[in-house]
Amino acid sequence: MQTAPHHTFYASLGRTSARAVLLAWLLITALGVAITVSPAASNIIRKNRPGPGDNELYWAVADRVSAGEGYYPALAHELTARGYPTRNIFNWRTPLPIWLIGHLPYRWIGRAVLGLLGLTVLLLGTELIIREERPRLGRAVLTALLLGGTSLVCSVPNLFIMPVLWAGTLIALSVCAYGLNWRKLAIIAGVLAPFFRDLALPYPLLCAVLAWRERRRKEFAVWIAGLLAWVVFFGLHWLEVTRVMPPGARAHTHSWIQFGGMPFVIATTQVNSYLLLLPLPQGVTAAYLVAALFGLLGWHSVGGRRIAITASAFVLMFSVVGQDFNLYWGLLNSPLLCFGAARAPAALCDLWHAARGSAQASGSSELPENGSNTG
Repeated sequence: MQTAPHHTFYASLGRTSARAVLLAWLLITALGVAITVSPAASNIIRKNRPGPGDNELYWAVADRVSAGEGYYPALAHELTARGYPTRNIFNWRTPLPIWLIGHLPYRWIGRAVLGLLGLTVLLLGTELIIREERPRLGRAVLTALLLGGTSLVCSVPNLFIMPVLWAGTLIALSVCAYGLNWRKLAIIAGVLAPFFRDLALPYPLLCAVLAWRERRRKEFAVWIAGLLAWVVFFGLHWLEVTRVMPPGARAHTHSWIQFGGMPFVIATTQVNSYLLLLPLPQGVTAAYLVAALFGLLGWHSVGGRRIAITASAFVLMFSVVGQDFNLYWGLLNSPLLCFGAARAPAALCDLWHAARGSAQASGSSELPENGSNTG
């Protein structure tokens, strides 16, 4: 039997299952808060805002490109001069958006484009929730407020050159478009994301798998074509890097495979306008992360499941890959967690009533007239 669209998945749980999930929520939250006050905490983000070292590097390269220098010679010069390890190909950023911004007649155009993308994510994300929650709009308002923080980052001066910010915004745009069944926009944004930052590659791979499982063969073929185009793009990038890589290039002392686990994931979650700028203890970030994930896992619509799977995939990736100076990678996942955080109060309410065996729930008890919003 389908539950009402206002309900979360947890409303359908039996008393024992609901109590088990509620207990897991509380225990994981307690563990996360405990980590933030332990020696294992990754809390250097308070001292270093998202990627200032890399940000300065990218602007220096863009300035050289503006002056007529080639992108790869400029990147090689700045990486070497600033003491960056250069032996690994993944230390060399692909040209977008740095090369593009370097060629713009006015820098504010790049900021305006990214700001417009961020605003579009805000509008589409809010519309997605409005369609699912009508006539109850409280969750849509909360979603808009949370997404407003991520949209604000897109228009911050000098941050708009960060490739990971473009990639995260494109992923958020794609999942929102999928939820609204705007598949062409969803595919275009999703295919473009890894061209801006290779860390976004799990998203189109995930979309290709989902398209295959859902037997949308044409869409699957488009995703595969996009992935193959990225492989060619990255191969050409690799070739250019080998031509300018300095002799005796230095490698990182440590591998990116760090298994940083929950401490690193919490730190990446803190790359959020509200969590970063407000004077809040990092324990709040831990509670926010757990609430967002449980909120997403209880979202049973088609669009909601895609957002939940994508956000969970990046959380899993960050628990394995990433060094302590890679905390700004959280910009990839920050907009997606906003959806889960907005759904957390309803999820907790449904869990509480299900655990008590109560018939009450977070929304109307009437069944929907059709299953368009449910999975």
